[in-house]
Amino acid sequence: MKRTSGKWQRVSLVLVIAMGVSGCGSIAQNNDVGPVRTGLGGRASVADVSGVEVTQTGPALVKEDQRVIGTSCRNKMWDPEPSRENALNLMKQQAKARGYNAVHSVQVYNDPAALVKNCWSALIATGIAYKK
Repeated sequence: MKRTSGKWQRVSLVLVIAMGVSGCGSIAQNNDVGPVRTGLGGRASVADVSGVEVTQTGPALVKEDQRVIGTSCRNKMWDPEPSRENALNLMKQQAKARGYNAVHSVQVYNDPAALVKNCWSALIATGIAYKK
């Protein structure tokens, strides 16, 4: 007689853990997903930041806190796709919170480690902040 109940218990445990983790927020740095989402409405847009300008060039990186990052994350199956606009606005919010009013060398790219950060997919915006 073949024992399969142990296999199904393991499969059930993995499913329960996966469902539990999917209810948590992302661990991505400076992201647009809260720790708990209710309903199926998805995430809200991140407001544009006034007073922070994106420029083509700027001064060299002097302090490590000049590196700014914003992550737009699809954390739940029903969340909308990550947005370039949210990632950029989160990056600009971080720059403003650190006392900068401009960001240069901006790049936006797909996060290759999104699943590790509890995101189905994610876009990251990075740049170097400075005072103009």
